[in-house]
Amino acid sequence: MNNSKTQVIFCTDGIFPYMVGGIQRHSRLLAEELAKNEGVDLIVIHPHEGVTVFNVSLGIKEIVLAPERTSGTYLLDCFRYSKRVLEEVEKYPGAVVYAQGLALWSGMQKVKNRTVLNPHGLEPFQGITSKDKFNGLPFRVILRKQFRSSRNVVSLGGRLTELLRKNGPAENVVVLPNAVNVPDAIPRNFANTPMKFLFVGRFAFNKGIDILATAVKELNAEGYEKLVEFNLVGKGPLFDAYVKEYDFPNLHFLGFASDPELIELYKSNDVFVLPTLFEGMPTVVLEAMAYGMPIIVTDTGATTEMVDTTNGYIIEKKDVQSLKNAILNYINLDPEKRRSMSETSYSKVKNNFTWKIVSEKHLQLFSKIKESLINNA
Repeated sequence: MNNSKTQVIFCTDGIFPYMVGGIQRHSRLLAEELAKNEGVDLIVIHPHEGVTVFNVSLGIKEIVLAPERTSGTYLLDCFRYSKRVLEEVEKYPGAVVYAQGLALWSGMQKVKNRTVLNPHGLEPFQGITSKDKFNGLPFRVILRKQFRSSRNVVSLGGRLTELLRKNGPAENVVVLPNAVNVPDAIPRNFANTPMKFLFVGRFAFNKGIDILATAVKELNAEGYEKLVEFNLVGKGPLFDAYVKEYDFPNLHFLGFASDPELIELYKSNDVFVLPTLFEGMPTVVLEAMAYGMPIIVTDTGATTEMVDTTNGYIIEKKDVQSLKNAILNYINLDPEKRRSMSETSYSKVKNNFTWKIVSEKHLQLFSKIKESLINNA
């Protein structure tokens, strides 16, 4: 390695599209952006056997830890994988370590002085029901151990920063937001009738789809059926039940959408709505903003980092009336105010949440850690 470069060993449990999920997509996009910087020597640990995950032109060294026979217990499998990750990390004593989720856990204390942990959405700390809180207990124990065993812990922002400071050393927390690739601004019609509202997410209880459907039912009963249309994208355990239960003419369950299909939906719908109960920093909100969509979203996770009154509405959890008010407020705006919200969404994401901007913030932190390692050698 060129000593002028910052060597970074990037620890993951998978890379999109070989493994699908928010952390896995984040891993790919951040790693690709970091690798473009000439001052970085990037090594990525992943489990994808038999493939070259990244374009060879990026110069990323890939360390493949082929999956072992599963134990049938998720946390035990994570523990075993993390032990193998640590063995690889220890071969690079001068490297800054960037750990995604539970990819590095066992023995993490050994590399504490050079490890940045990104735990992402902190779902185990945001459980709503008693069952959620009980099921999340072992994860909370492990996460708190990770927080204490890291030099820095990444918060995506907003309420997540508060959660991290309550559950680990507050001085270790750094804010590094999520990001998206931002296209050129697109033309929009701000006088559409009906006004189209788009939801994208997994059909699970925490996404608040029942809150949205109840709001649609009440809006229809109040005479708004011809003025508003709702398009719901996604699949999940509650999909079939919701399709049966909420059979309204202006509520459309579209199922899974490919990336190209999703882009067209961002372009053709007017407002993005996500009445979720808990989140990290939802990529779908940033994607919608990148296509100039005003946003209606719950005050949870890091959503207030992205949305305020200039580009949308922050609503209360599990509050049908709060959601209805936001929908009605928007459809009653004049077209120029709608245009202003759209343009603000786009400018916010372009100026704050591109991968180039966010990767530079990561690099600043990595450089500071490298300098500290050299000074303390």
